Amino acid sequence: MARKKVLVLSPLPREVTETLLQTRVTGNELEDAYVVSYRGSSRRDLIEAISDAYIIVGDYMNNVAMDAEVIGAARQCVFIQQPSTGYQHIDVEAAAEAGIPVANVAGANTSAVAEHTMMLILACLKKLVLAHEKTRRGQWPQDDMSVYGVFELQGKTLGIIGVGLIGKEVAKRAKPFGPRMVYYDVNRLSREQEQALGLTYLPLDNLIAESDVITIHTPLTSQTENMINADRIAAMKSGAIVINASRGAIVDEAALALALKEGQIGGAGLDVYSEEPISPKNPLLDAPNAILTPHIAGATNESRVRIIDLTIDNVLRVLRGEEPVNIVNGVKPRAAR
Repeated sequence: MARKKVLVLSPLPREVTETLLQTRVTGNELEDAYVVSYRGSSRRDLIEAISDAYIIVGDYMNNVAMDAEVIGAARQCVFIQQPSTGYQHIDVEAAAEAGIPVANVAGANTSAVAEHTMMLILACLKKLVLAHEKTRRGQWPQDDMSVYGVFELQGKTLGIIGVGLIGKEVAKRAKPFGPRMVYYDVNRLSREQEQALGLTYLPLDNLIAESDVITIHTPLTSQTENMINADRIAAMKSGAIVINASRGAIVDEAALALALKEGQIGGAGLDVYSEEPISPKNPLLDAPNAILTPHIAGATNESRVRIIDLTIDNVLRVLRGEEPVNIVNGVKPRAAR
């Protein structure tokens, strides 16, 4: 019997992946499988490496893309495991057509992103970075900060765009602060869920117009790309705050930067960007009242452990002929059909 190749596209040494797998198995469960860490640099290298892979572990950096042509070359592949929540660099529809299930690690970083979101919301409202910078320079802006606008979340309207796992957790964490909470999602929650979370549904444009703080938690799709465009930014309240810990391309960065520079909106807290690592030409880099973090919302020590655990466990499920969890394209592995 031919041994089964587990190809890892993430920048991890083969020895690390093998050790992680070995910690989850008993006896000789892995004797017919071997791990290969991808080190190629060209499209030809990628297609060659994928051509005989039985299982593919995707790139958590999203740098190694798997489009339809690459998926088509994976003729022996029975499963693709993406070790992150996002999978926009994988053509999941092409994978479905090829009969290859794709899974992510949904839920592994939910708490981390929700906490980071709350941090950005409060930091923007309280002008935390400005206060820190002034105090660190030896200034004492105790009386001056009110001139810049320091606000409470209590009594404000918090608009949550997207109420999947993370959006719901943001609502749970925000509720004790006392804002009015509204949400938009293509799939409206049940009345019971809305009541439990303290959420009121609004159409997207109404949410944009009424919210003091807007936080984005939708996946990046053809429908959500550039969802927060120049027109919607122009329709926001004067002094509104925009938070994005989802995907950078959901927001028109140039329009957002211009609105910040012109004082049309009050601030932004961003963890994601249309190009990552962030381009030196990104207009948000010199936009006032913008708090920028390097896509670390979901990257806590605890969440990294959960991501690794889910990834390794799913790979082992497939090697054992079991069905994995968190399949995102509705296809079951061949061994589990």
